[in-house]
Amino acid sequence: MTIDEIRFEMSINEVKPNDIEEIIEECIHSGFSPEDMDTALQKRGYPKIFTIDYDELDMYDEDAWDDD
Repeated sequence: MTIDEIRFEMSINEVKPNDIEEIIEECIHSGFSPEDMDTALQKRGYPKIFTIDYDELDMYDEDAWDDD
């Protein structure tokens, strides 16, 4: 993923432009791992964007499969 793609993903997920630039600057020094970027987002109060926590998903919600 390029820096422009990272910047785009954050912008469409309503991350403030100033926060985007700060996160990118941090990642230039520490690396652009999805986990590190999500940690930086969460420190600023944003939800994760780059990783999925499958344990938090309720894929087997019985109501989601009802054909009523």
